[in-house]
Amino acid sequence: MRLTLNGGFAPKAVVATFNLSLLGLREVENFAELTAPSCSFCCHQHPGPQRFASSAGILLPICHVHFKEWLLSRRDGAIMELARCRGLAVVIVLFVTGTAFASETPTQTQRVQKAVDAWLAERSPVEGVTGIAAYVSLGTSGPNIEAFAGKTGRADDDPPVDQNTLFAMGSTSKSFAAAVILKLETQGLLSIDDTVGKWLPQYPAWGSVSIRRLLDMTSGIPNYSETEFISRSWVDQPKRDLTAEELIAAAYPNGSNNLPVTEGYHYSNTNYILAGLIAAKATGRPYQELVRELIIQPHGLHSTFYSPGAYPPEVITRLAHGYFENTACAEYQPADCKESWNKPMIGRDVREDSTSWAQAAGGAISNARDVARWIRAVFEGRVVPPKQQAEWMSMVSTKTGEPITEISEEHPQGFALGLVQGMIPGGPAWFYQGMTLGYRTLYVWYEKDGILITVQTNSQPNDEANKLSEAAEAIHAAIKTP
Repeated sequence: MRLTLNGGFAPKAVVATFNLSLLGLREVENFAELTAPSCSFCCHQHPGPQRFASSAGILLPICHVHFKEWLLSRRDGAIMELARCRGLAVVIVLFVTGTAFASETPTQTQRVQKAVDAWLAERSPVEGVTGIAAYVSLGTSGPNIEAFAGKTGRADDDPPVDQNTLFAMGSTSKSFAAAVILKLETQGLLSIDDTVGKWLPQYPAWGSVSIRRLLDMTSGIPNYSETEFISRSWVDQPKRDLTAEELIAAAYPNGSNNLPVTEGYHYSNTNYILAGLIAAKATGRPYQELVRELIIQPHGLHSTFYSPGAYPPEVITRLAHGYFENTACAEYQPADCKESWNKPMIGRDVREDSTSWAQAAGGAISNARDVARWIRAVFEGRVVPPKQQAEWMSMVSTKTGEPITEISEEHPQGFALGLVQGMIPGGPAWFYQGMTLGYRTLYVWYEKDGILITVQTNSQPNDEANKLSEAAEAIHAAIKTP
Protein backbone atom coordinates (compact mmCIF):
# COMPACT_ATOMS: atom_id res chain seq x y z
CA MET A 1 0.00 0.00 0.00
CA ARG A 2 2.79 2.39 -0.71
CA LEU A 3 2.13 5.76 -2.18
CA THR A 4 3.83 5.61 -4.78
CA LEU A 5 -22.39 11.43 -25.36
CA ASN A 6 -25.10 11.93 -24.84
CA GLY A 7 -27.72 12.61 -27.56
CA GLY A 8 -29.49 10.80 -30.38
CA PHE A 9 -28.03 8.11 -32.58
CA ALA A 10 -29.14 6.98 -36.01
CA PRO A 11 -26.63 4.72 -37.78
CA LYS A 12 -27.70 2.03 -40.19
CA ALA A 13 -29.91 -0.13 -38.06
CA VAL A 14 -32.60 -2.74 -38.23
CA VAL A 15 -35.22 -2.20 -35.58
CA ALA A 16 -37.59 -5.02 -34.74
CA THR A 17 -38.96 -7.09 -31.91
CA PHE A 18 -36.55 -10.02 -31.77
CA ASN A 19 -36.22 -12.88 -29.36
CA LEU A 20 -32.99 -12.68 -27.39
CA SER A 21 -32.15 -16.17 -28.59
CA LEU A 22 -32.30 -15.01 -32.20
CA LEU A 23 -29.55 -12.55 -31.41
CA GLY A 24 -27.38 -15.10 -29.64
CA LEU A 25 -28.04 -13.40 -26.31
CA ARG A 26 -29.39 -14.82 -23.12
CA GLU A 27 -30.87 -12.79 -20.33
CA VAL A 28 -29.14 -13.38 -17.00
CA GLU A 29 -31.60 -15.08 -14.68
CA ASN A 30 -29.94 -14.33 -11.38
CA PHE A 31 -29.21 -10.63 -11.38
CA ALA A 32 -29.14 -10.22 -7.61
CA GLU A 33 -25.34 -10.02 -7.81
CA LEU A 34 -25.60 -7.77 -10.83
CA THR A 35 -27.94 -5.21 -9.28
CA ALA A 36 -26.18 -1.87 -9.41
CA PRO A 37 -26.94 1.46 -7.72
CA SER A 38 -27.84 2.90 -11.10
CA CYS A 39 -28.22 1.65 -14.61
CA SER A 40 -25.11 1.25 -16.71
CA PHE A 41 -23.25 4.09 -18.38
CA CYS A 42 -25.75 4.23 -21.21
CA CYS A 43 -28.68 4.90 -18.91
CA HIS A 44 -26.86 6.28 -15.93
CA GLN A 45 -29.34 9.08 -15.37
CA HIS A 46 -32.10 6.65 -14.49
CA PRO A 47 -31.50 5.00 -11.11
CA GLY A 48 -32.77 1.51 -10.64
CA PRO A 49 -31.89 -2.15 -10.97
CA GLN A 50 -29.62 -2.98 -13.86
CA ARG A 51 -30.25 -5.94 -16.15
CA PHE A 52 -27.80 -7.67 -18.41
CA ALA A 53 -27.72 -9.85 -21.47
CA SER A 54 -24.80 -12.19 -22.10
CA SER A 55 -23.10 -12.89 -25.41
CA ALA A 56 -19.98 -15.05 -25.65
CA GLY A 57 -19.63 -14.81 -21.89
CA ILE A 58 -19.60 -10.99 -21.90
CA LEU A 59 -22.23 -9.18 -19.85
CA LEU A 60 -23.93 -6.44 -21.83
CA PRO A 61 -26.02 -3.84 -20.00
CA ILE A 62 -29.60 -3.53 -21.22
CA CYS A 63 -30.40 0.17 -21.41
CA HIS A 64 -32.58 2.63 -23.24
CA VAL A 65 -30.73 5.91 -23.75
CA HIS A 66 -27.23 7.30 -24.09
CA PHE A 67 -25.78 4.08 -25.44
CA LYS A 68 -24.08 5.37 -28.60
CA GLU A 69 -20.65 5.75 -27.07
CA TRP A 70 -20.89 2.54 -25.09
CA LEU A 71 -21.94 0.52 -28.11
CA LEU A 72 -19.32 1.95 -30.44
CA SER A 73 -16.62 1.08 -27.96
CA ARG A 74 -17.45 -2.61 -28.30
CA ARG A 75 -15.53 -4.00 -31.23
CA ASP A 76 -16.47 -7.64 -30.79
CA GLY A 77 -20.03 -7.51 -32.01
CA ALA A 78 -22.77 -5.62 -33.77
CA ILE A 79 -25.56 -6.86 -31.56
CA MET A 80 -26.99 -4.96 -28.67
CA GLU A 81 -30.21 -5.17 -26.80
CA LEU A 82 -31.96 -1.99 -25.80
CA ALA A 83 -34.46 -2.69 -23.09
CA ARG A 84 -36.33 -1.09 -20.31
CA CYS A 85 -34.72 0.80 -17.50
CA ARG A 86 -37.23 1.89 -14.87
CA GLY A 87 -40.30 0.71 -16.75
CA LEU A 88 -39.63 1.52 -20.40
CA ALA A 89 -40.90 -1.01 -22.92
CA VAL A 90 -38.42 -3.44 -24.45
CA VAL A 91 -37.01 -2.58 -27.83
CA ILE A 92 -34.44 -4.75 -29.52
CA VAL A 93 -32.04 -3.08 -31.92
CA LEU A 94 -29.78 -5.00 -34.24
CA PHE A 95 -27.00 -2.71 -35.39
CA VAL A 96 -25.21 -3.31 -38.65
CA THR A 97 -21.60 -2.31 -38.11
CA GLY A 98 -18.50 -2.43 -40.24
CA THR A 99 -18.37 -0.11 -43.21
CA ALA A 100 -21.12 2.00 -41.70
CA PHE A 101 -18.67 3.26 -39.05
CA ALA A 102 -15.32 2.76 -40.74
CA SER A 103 -14.96 6.37 -41.79
CA GLU A 104 -16.27 7.97 -38.62
CA THR A 105 -13.96 9.84 -36.26
CA PRO A 106 -13.29 7.75 -33.14
CA THR A 107 -15.63 8.65 -30.33
CA GLN A 108 -14.53 9.63 -26.86
CA THR A 109 -15.42 6.22 -25.49
CA GLN A 110 -13.65 4.44 -28.33
CA ARG A 111 -10.51 6.42 -27.56
CA VAL A 112 -10.73 5.48 -23.88
CA GLN A 113 -11.21 1.82 -24.77
CA LYS A 114 -8.23 1.95 -27.11
CA ALA A 115 -6.08 3.45 -24.34
CA VAL A 116 -7.09 0.69 -21.92
CA ASP A 117 -6.48 -2.05 -24.50
CA ALA A 118 -3.07 -0.63 -25.37
CA TRP A 119 -1.98 -0.36 -21.75
CA LEU A 120 -2.90 -3.97 -21.03
CA ALA A 121 -1.17 -5.27 -24.15
CA GLU A 122 2.03 -3.44 -23.27
CA ARG A 123 2.10 -3.96 -19.50
CA SER A 124 0.70 -7.45 -19.05
CA PRO A 125 4.00 -9.25 -19.77
CA VAL A 126 5.93 -6.85 -17.52
CA GLU A 127 3.56 -6.40 -14.58
CA GLY A 128 1.88 -9.81 -14.57
CA VAL A 129 -1.63 -8.38 -14.92
CA THR A 130 -4.46 -10.06 -16.80
CA GLY A 131 -7.07 -7.32 -16.82
CA ILE A 132 -7.89 -3.70 -16.18
CA ALA A 133 -11.04 -1.73 -15.37
CA ALA A 134 -11.42 2.01 -15.90
CA TYR A 135 -14.11 4.52 -14.99
CA VAL A 136 -14.18 8.12 -16.16
CA SER A 137 -16.43 10.39 -14.11
CA LEU A 138 -17.23 13.58 -16.00
CA GLY A 139 -19.57 15.04 -13.40
CA THR A 140 -22.41 17.25 -14.56
CA SER A 141 -21.01 17.42 -18.09
CA GLY A 142 -21.38 13.59 -18.32
CA PRO A 143 -22.16 11.00 -19.25
CA ASN A 144 -19.60 8.82 -17.56
CA ILE A 145 -17.50 6.25 -19.40
CA GLU A 146 -16.53 2.70 -18.48
CA ALA A 147 -13.93 0.55 -20.21
CA PHE A 148 -12.62 -2.93 -19.54
CA ALA A 149 -9.90 -5.12 -21.02
CA GLY A 150 -8.57 -8.59 -20.40
CA LYS A 151 -9.66 -11.33 -18.04
CA THR A 152 -10.01 -11.72 -14.29
CA GLY A 153 -7.21 -14.27 -14.05
CA ARG A 154 -4.63 -16.46 -15.80
CA ALA A 155 -6.75 -19.58 -16.30
CA ASP A 156 -8.17 -20.23 -19.76
CA ASP A 157 -11.72 -20.21 -18.45
CA ASP A 158 -11.46 -17.07 -16.31
CA PRO A 159 -14.15 -14.58 -17.41
CA PRO A 160 -13.49 -11.13 -18.84
CA VAL A 161 -13.24 -8.11 -16.58
CA ASP A 162 -16.56 -6.28 -16.52
CA GLN A 163 -18.78 -4.04 -14.39
CA ASN A 164 -19.25 -6.81 -11.86
CA THR A 165 -15.51 -7.35 -11.26
CA LEU A 166 -14.08 -6.25 -7.92
CA PHE A 167 -10.52 -5.29 -7.01
CA ALA A 168 -8.89 -4.49 -3.67
CA MET A 169 -8.85 -0.73 -3.03
CA GLY A 170 -5.66 -0.79 -1.02
CA SER A 171 -4.77 2.53 0.55
CA THR A 172 -7.35 4.47 -1.44
CA SER A 173 -9.66 3.23 1.33
CA LYS A 174 -7.62 5.17 3.89
CA SER A 175 -10.07 7.89 2.93
CA PHE A 176 -12.76 5.80 4.67
CA ALA A 177 -10.85 5.98 7.96
CA ALA A 178 -10.33 9.73 7.61
CA ALA A 179 -14.01 10.24 6.79
CA VAL A 180 -15.17 8.15 9.76
CA ILE A 181 -12.95 10.14 12.14
CA LEU A 182 -14.13 13.47 10.73
CA LYS A 183 -17.78 12.43 10.88
CA LEU A 184 -17.34 11.46 14.52
CA GLU A 185 -15.81 14.87 15.13
CA THR A 186 -18.92 16.53 13.71
CA GLN A 187 -20.95 14.50 16.20
CA GLY A 188 -18.80 15.78 19.06
CA LEU A 189 -17.51 12.30 19.89
CA LEU A 190 -13.84 13.17 19.39
CA SER A 191 -11.44 15.77 18.00
CA ILE A 192 -8.68 15.15 15.51
CA ASP A 193 -6.41 16.89 18.02
CA ASP A 194 -7.17 14.27 20.67
CA THR A 195 -4.20 12.06 21.48
CA VAL A 196 -3.64 8.34 21.20
CA GLY A 197 -3.16 8.38 24.96
CA LYS A 198 -6.69 9.65 25.52
CA TRP A 199 -8.31 6.84 23.59
CA LEU A 200 -5.77 4.02 23.62
CA PRO A 201 -3.79 4.32 26.88
CA GLN A 202 -2.42 0.81 26.35
CA TYR A 203 0.12 2.35 23.95
CA PRO A 204 1.95 4.85 26.20
CA ALA A 205 4.97 5.12 23.89
CA TRP A 206 2.70 6.89 21.41
CA GLY A 207 0.49 8.60 23.95
CA SER A 208 1.23 12.18 22.87
CA VAL A 209 0.57 11.59 19.16
CA SER A 210 -2.59 13.31 17.93
CA ILE A 211 -5.16 11.73 15.60
CA ARG A 212 -4.30 14.45 13.07
CA ARG A 213 -0.68 13.29 13.03
CA LEU A 214 -1.80 9.71 12.55
CA LEU A 215 -3.85 10.66 9.52
CA ASP A 216 -1.25 12.94 7.87
CA MET A 217 1.62 10.48 8.45
CA THR A 218 3.72 12.66 10.75
CA SER A 219 3.43 10.52 13.87
CA GLY A 220 6.86 8.89 13.59
CA ILE A 221 5.26 5.51 14.34
CA PRO A 222 6.87 2.53 12.53
CA ASN A 223 5.07 0.66 9.76
CA TYR A 224 3.91 -2.82 10.82
CA SER A 225 3.39 -3.98 7.22
CA GLU A 226 7.14 -3.77 6.53
CA THR A 227 8.07 -6.07 9.42
CA GLU A 228 9.27 -9.66 9.29
CA PHE A 229 6.27 -10.74 11.36
CA ILE A 230 3.84 -9.65 8.65
CA SER A 231 5.92 -11.12 5.82
CA ARG A 232 6.06 -14.47 7.61
CA SER A 233 2.29 -14.32 8.07
CA TRP A 234 1.78 -13.70 4.36
CA VAL A 235 4.13 -16.50 3.40
CA ASP A 236 3.30 -19.17 5.99
CA GLN A 237 -0.27 -18.42 7.08
CA PRO A 238 -1.99 -16.59 4.23
CA LYS A 239 -5.51 -17.41 5.44
CA ARG A 240 -4.90 -16.41 9.05
CA ASP A 241 -7.06 -13.56 10.29
CA LEU A 242 -4.90 -11.12 12.24
CA THR A 243 -6.38 -8.72 14.78
CA ALA A 244 -5.72 -4.99 14.81
CA GLU A 245 -3.89 -5.47 18.10
CA GLU A 246 -1.57 -8.04 16.51
CA LEU A 247 -0.76 -5.64 13.68
CA ILE A 248 0.06 -2.84 16.12
CA ALA A 249 2.15 -5.17 18.27
CA ALA A 250 4.42 -5.83 15.27
CA ALA A 251 5.41 -2.15 15.32
CA TYR A 252 5.13 -1.25 18.99
CA PRO A 253 8.41 -0.83 20.93
CA ASN A 254 8.45 -3.70 23.40
CA GLY A 255 12.13 -4.38 23.90
CA SER A 256 12.24 -7.14 21.30
CA ASN A 257 12.32 -4.88 18.26
CA ASN A 258 14.30 -1.80 17.33
CA LEU A 259 12.22 -0.27 14.56
CA PRO A 260 13.30 3.29 13.82
CA VAL A 261 11.21 6.22 15.00
CA THR A 262 11.08 8.85 12.27
CA GLU A 263 10.63 12.61 12.16
CA GLY A 264 8.63 14.58 9.65
CA TYR A 265 6.62 12.65 7.08
CA HIS A 266 6.84 8.86 7.05
CA TYR A 267 4.28 6.55 5.45
CA SER A 268 3.08 4.06 8.06
CA ASN A 269 0.00 1.88 7.89
CA THR A 270 0.10 1.54 11.68
CA ASN A 271 -1.31 5.07 11.89
CA TYR A 272 -4.57 4.03 10.26
CA ILE A 273 -4.97 0.85 12.28
CA LEU A 274 -4.75 3.06 15.39
CA ALA A 275 -7.28 5.50 13.89
CA GLY A 276 -9.70 2.63 13.29
CA LEU A 277 -9.36 1.49 16.90
CA ILE A 278 -9.92 5.05 18.14
CA ALA A 279 -13.12 5.33 16.08
CA ALA A 280 -14.34 2.05 17.54
CA LYS A 281 -13.46 3.13 21.09
CA ALA A 282 -15.20 6.51 20.70
CA THR A 283 -18.44 4.93 19.53
CA GLY A 284 -18.38 1.55 21.22
CA ARG A 285 -18.99 -0.03 17.82
CA PRO A 286 -16.75 -2.02 15.44
CA TYR A 287 -15.00 -0.04 12.74
CA GLN A 288 -16.60 -2.31 10.15
CA GLU A 289 -20.07 -1.11 11.20
CA LEU A 290 -18.97 2.52 11.08
CA VAL A 291 -17.68 2.14 7.52
CA ARG A 292 -20.92 0.53 6.42
CA GLU A 293 -23.23 3.05 8.09
CA LEU A 294 -21.22 6.26 7.57
CA ILE A 295 -19.62 5.58 4.18
CA ILE A 296 -21.01 2.68 2.15
CA GLN A 297 -24.75 3.05 2.73
CA PRO A 298 -25.21 6.85 2.56
CA HIS A 299 -23.13 7.13 -0.59
CA GLY A 300 -24.71 4.26 -2.46
CA LEU A 301 -21.55 2.17 -2.74
CA HIS A 302 -23.33 -1.07 -3.55
CA SER A 303 -20.23 -2.78 -4.91
CA THR A 304 -17.98 -1.78 -2.02
CA PHE A 305 -17.19 -4.06 0.89
CA TYR A 306 -15.11 -3.83 4.05
CA SER A 307 -14.19 -6.67 6.38
CA PRO A 308 -11.44 -6.84 9.01
CA GLY A 309 -10.96 -10.52 8.13
CA ALA A 310 -11.80 -12.95 5.35
CA TYR A 311 -14.46 -11.94 2.84
CA PRO A 312 -17.53 -14.12 2.21
CA PRO A 313 -17.76 -16.32 -0.92
CA GLU A 314 -20.21 -14.01 -2.69
CA VAL A 315 -17.61 -11.23 -2.60
CA ILE A 316 -14.64 -13.46 -3.47
CA THR A 317 -16.55 -14.78 -6.51
CA ARG A 318 -16.64 -11.26 -7.93
CA LEU A 319 -13.03 -10.45 -6.99
CA ALA A 320 -10.44 -10.70 -9.76
CA HIS A 321 -7.53 -13.02 -9.13
CA GLY A 322 -4.59 -11.02 -7.78
CA TYR A 323 -0.93 -11.81 -8.33
CA PHE A 324 2.03 -10.91 -6.14
CA GLU A 325 5.08 -10.13 -8.31
CA ASN A 326 7.11 -7.81 -6.07
CA THR A 327 10.70 -8.94 -5.45
CA ALA A 328 11.71 -5.83 -3.46
CA CYS A 329 13.04 -6.15 0.07
CA ALA A 330 10.92 -4.86 2.93
CA GLU A 331 11.67 -1.49 4.51
CA TYR A 332 13.07 -3.01 7.70
CA GLN A 333 15.33 -5.53 6.00
CA PRO A 334 19.05 -4.62 5.95
CA ALA A 335 20.15 -2.02 3.42
CA ASP A 336 22.22 -4.63 1.61
CA CYS A 337 19.32 -7.10 1.45
CA LYS A 338 19.68 -9.60 -1.39
CA GLU A 339 16.44 -11.53 -0.96
CA SER A 340 13.05 -10.34 0.20
CA TRP A 341 11.23 -12.00 3.08
CA ASN A 342 8.35 -12.18 0.61
CA LYS A 343 10.19 -14.14 -2.10
CA PRO A 344 8.18 -17.38 -1.56
CA MET A 345 5.05 -15.46 -2.55
CA ILE A 346 6.23 -14.49 -6.04
CA GLY A 347 3.62 -15.47 -8.60
CA ARG A 348 1.03 -16.43 -5.99
CA ASP A 349 -2.65 -15.77 -6.51
CA VAL A 350 -3.79 -14.01 -3.31
CA ARG A 351 -7.48 -13.82 -4.18
CA GLU A 352 -8.59 -16.11 -1.34
CA ASP A 353 -5.97 -14.98 1.20
CA SER A 354 -7.06 -13.07 4.29
CA THR A 355 -6.91 -9.29 3.97
CA SER A 356 -6.91 -8.90 7.75
CA TRP A 357 -3.37 -7.54 7.58
CA ALA A 358 -4.72 -4.33 5.96
CA GLN A 359 -7.96 -3.48 7.81
CA ALA A 360 -8.49 0.30 8.26
CA ALA A 361 -5.19 0.97 6.48
CA GLY A 362 -6.50 -0.39 3.18
CA GLY A 363 -8.63 -3.51 3.44
CA ALA A 364 -11.69 -2.53 1.39
CA ILE A 365 -12.79 -4.08 -1.91
CA SER A 366 -14.68 -2.23 -4.64
CA ASN A 367 -15.10 -1.63 -8.36
CA ALA A 368 -13.95 1.38 -10.35
CA ARG A 369 -17.43 2.88 -10.55
CA ASP A 370 -17.88 2.93 -6.77
CA VAL A 371 -14.39 4.28 -6.14
CA ALA A 372 -15.13 7.14 -8.52
CA ARG A 373 -18.52 7.83 -6.91
CA TRP A 374 -16.93 7.98 -3.46
CA ILE A 375 -13.90 10.08 -4.38
CA ARG A 376 -15.97 12.61 -6.31
CA ALA A 377 -18.18 13.01 -3.24
CA VAL A 378 -15.04 13.60 -1.15
CA PHE A 379 -13.61 16.32 -3.37
CA GLU A 380 -16.95 17.97 -4.03
CA GLY A 381 -17.45 18.41 -0.28
CA ARG A 382 -20.47 16.12 0.03
CA VAL A 383 -19.18 13.93 2.87
CA VAL A 384 -18.50 16.24 5.83
CA PRO A 385 -19.28 19.90 6.75
CA PRO A 386 -16.96 22.74 5.62
CA LYS A 387 -14.91 22.79 8.85
CA GLN A 388 -14.07 19.11 8.61
CA GLN A 389 -13.59 19.39 4.85
CA ALA A 390 -10.90 22.01 5.43
CA GLU A 391 -9.23 19.73 7.98
CA TRP A 392 -9.42 16.84 5.52
CA MET A 393 -7.67 18.78 2.76
CA SER A 394 -4.98 20.29 4.99
CA MET A 395 -1.58 19.02 3.81
CA VAL A 396 1.93 18.45 5.02
CA SER A 397 4.92 18.36 2.71
CA THR A 398 6.08 14.81 2.04
CA LYS A 399 9.61 16.26 2.01
CA THR A 400 9.57 17.92 5.40
CA GLY A 401 6.38 16.92 7.19
CA GLU A 402 5.63 20.60 7.75
CA PRO A 403 2.19 22.07 6.91
CA ILE A 404 1.81 23.56 3.43
CA THR A 405 -1.13 25.36 1.84
CA GLU A 406 -0.32 24.28 -1.69
CA ILE A 407 2.21 22.23 -3.59
CA SER A 408 5.10 23.99 -5.33
CA GLU A 409 8.45 23.37 -6.92
CA GLU A 410 9.95 23.30 -3.44
CA HIS A 411 7.23 21.03 -2.08
CA PRO A 412 5.97 19.01 -5.09
CA GLN A 413 3.76 16.64 -3.09
CA GLY A 414 1.50 17.05 -0.12
CA PHE A 415 -0.20 14.45 2.07
CA ALA A 416 -3.57 15.38 3.54
CA LEU A 417 -5.75 13.11 5.69
CA GLY A 418 -5.64 9.96 3.58
CA LEU A 419 -5.40 12.01 0.38
CA VAL A 420 -2.47 13.12 -1.77
CA GLN A 421 -1.85 16.10 -4.02
CA GLY A 422 1.09 16.25 -6.39
CA MET A 423 2.45 17.39 -9.71
CA ILE A 424 1.59 15.14 -12.63
CA PRO A 425 1.73 15.66 -16.41
CA GLY A 426 -0.70 18.50 -16.98
CA GLY A 427 -0.27 20.19 -13.62
CA PRO A 428 -1.28 19.64 -9.98
CA ALA A 429 -3.88 17.02 -9.17
CA TRP A 430 -5.24 14.97 -6.30
CA PHE A 431 -4.46 11.29 -6.70
CA TYR A 432 -3.78 8.10 -4.80
CA GLN A 433 -2.58 4.68 -5.80
CA GLY A 434 -3.54 1.96 -3.36
CA MET A 435 -1.52 -1.22 -3.58
CA THR A 436 -2.11 -4.52 -1.81
CA LEU A 437 -0.45 -7.89 -2.31
CA GLY A 438 -2.10 -8.58 -5.67
CA TYR A 439 -4.06 -5.47 -6.64
CA ARG A 440 -3.78 -1.80 -7.46
CA THR A 441 -6.42 0.94 -7.48
CA LEU A 442 -5.52 4.43 -8.71
CA TYR A 443 -7.67 7.52 -8.96
CA VAL A 444 -6.70 10.92 -10.34
CA TRP A 445 -8.88 13.99 -9.74
CA TYR A 446 -8.28 16.63 -12.41
CA GLU A 447 -10.02 19.38 -10.50
CA LYS A 448 -9.64 22.04 -13.19
CA ASP A 449 -11.37 19.83 -15.77
CA GLY A 450 -13.83 18.26 -13.36
CA ILE A 451 -12.61 14.83 -14.52
CA LEU A 452 -12.05 11.90 -12.19
CA ILE A 453 -10.33 8.82 -13.59
CA THR A 454 -10.18 5.52 -11.72
CA VAL A 455 -8.24 2.47 -12.91
CA GLN A 456 -7.85 -0.94 -11.27
CA THR A 457 -5.72 -3.96 -12.08
CA ASN A 458 -4.67 -7.29 -10.59
CA SER A 459 -1.02 -7.51 -9.64
CA GLN A 460 1.57 -5.96 -7.35
CA PRO A 461 4.86 -5.59 -9.23
CA ASN A 462 8.06 -3.83 -8.13
CA ASP A 463 7.74 -0.06 -7.91
CA GLU A 464 9.89 0.49 -10.99
CA ALA A 465 7.65 -1.81 -13.06
CA ASN A 466 4.42 -0.23 -11.84
CA LYS A 467 3.09 1.92 -14.67
CA LEU A 468 -0.59 2.06 -13.83
CA SER A 469 -0.36 5.84 -13.80
CA GLU A 470 0.33 5.67 -17.54
CA ALA A 471 -3.11 4.15 -18.06
CA ALA A 472 -4.72 7.10 -16.28
CA GLU A 473 -2.62 9.55 -18.30
CA ALA A 474 -3.57 7.88 -21.59
CA ILE A 475 -7.25 7.91 -20.65
CA HIS A 476 -7.05 11.60 -19.74
CA ALA A 477 -5.44 12.35 -23.09
CA ALA A 478 -8.19 10.41 -24.84
CA ILE A 479 -10.85 12.43 -23.03
CA LYS A 480 -9.19 15.73 -23.82
CA THR A 481 -8.65 14.97 -27.52
CA PRO A 482 -10.98 17.24 -29.53
